[in-house]
Amino acid sequence: MSPRQRVRWSVRSGAAAVEFACLLPILAVLLLGLWEFGRLIWVQQSVSTAAREGARHAAAGESPAEIARHVRMCLQRDGLDTTGLPDPDIANLTSAARNDPRTGQQLDRYRVRVTLPLAKNRWIHFSYLADSLTGESVFACTADVPVSQPSEDIPQ
Repeated sequence: MSPRQRVRWSVRSGAAAVEFACLLPILAVLLLGLWEFGRLIWVQQSVSTAAREGARHAAAGESPAEIARHVRMCLQRDGLDTTGLPDPDIANLTSAARNDPRTGQQLDRYRVRVTLPLAKNRWIHFSYLADSLTGESVFACTADVPVSQPSEDIPQ
């Protein structure tokens, strides 16, 4: 290798390091943004799953306290912080007079809405457009139709 080629190579040796130093902050922001966005989608899916679990228990005729307990357990199983979690909103879409799932009639439609505050459930503290994530699910009540038995004695 001639001395002229050796000098030309040593002048260009720092160019890659400078280019990497310029691109590193941009790549880091993109990587962290993708990571946080993936976390946000995962938390939204967990909230939707918890709402579905709550609606399933509402359709089975459980009490609102039991439904809230199942929703919290579902979120905690996914590793989410449930402190400050409001009780799920349970509504009978068929008849507003029967909002308590224990009084539901067969095929009443119950909607369970779960709202999870984002403040303690994100890794990187970006500011979002919303302070919480909401998931909701609708199930039909599975209560049995009451069977009436005649009052007179049945002959043997």
